[in-house]
Amino acid sequence: MLTAIRYQPSAINHLLSAMSRLQLAVFDLDGTLKQARDPFVYLHQRLGTWEASQVFFQKGLAGELDYEEWLRLDASLWKGVSRAQMEAMFRENPYLPGAREAIQALKRVGVLVALVSTGLLLHAEQVQAELCIDRIFANELLFEDGIATGEALCHVREGGKAGIMAQLQAQWGVVPADCLVVGDSSSDADMFPLARLGVAVNPWSERIRAEAGLVLEEADLRPLLHRVDKALPGWLPKGIEG
Repeated sequence: MLTAIRYQPSAINHLLSAMSRLQLAVFDLDGTLKQARDPFVYLHQRLGTWEASQVFFQKGLAGELDYEEWLRLDASLWKGVSRAQMEAMFRENPYLPGAREAIQALKRVGVLVALVSTGLLLHAEQVQAELCIDRIFANELLFEDGIATGEALCHVREGGKAGIMAQLQAQWGVVPADCLVVGDSSSDADMFPLARLGVAVNPWSERIRAEAGLVLEEADLRPLLHRVDKALPGWLPKGIEG
């Protein structure tokens, strides 16, 4: 298992660690806590709409579609599908090794945990219920009597995660020096300047790899808290087994 640490502790860092403690951890969902990296591709493949989505998929990747329009087009292909069927499919999407344990360890010592995803709210709600996450933000498929209407509401746009994190910090009175961000894509890297430490997990892009303070090369969160503790001794609250 390869892990690359790009944060070099210094005397100043040790002093900062002694003066602050981790209070808020913000996680991405898809590819960070759960194994499927793209929930839209995941659902298209499971529901048999992948071929139909190719009409607009490449345009979306090329930046030729507004994110909200791309979300609407995806949702339109799922009209008539039951919420229960989608939820069952997402339950079959495994957590990364160590994901549950990492969240549980943080919650046990009172760290606030938020999930910010450009994926789907019904998936985020499952994870929130299973892991007792404090706040979740994701995009909403609309249902009527448990059946997808083919419509969606965009709450987290591509490039919009930093604004959400800033709102959380203001609402909870938490400063960047007491925050951790964990993600796998460039949209997660947008939050790194608002945190003491940004962690890239099995990173998608060179941008997040370059901007992360800590890089976990494998899709595995078992080393996460140990590596954070090694990078920033004394920053994790007492009671976390790193």
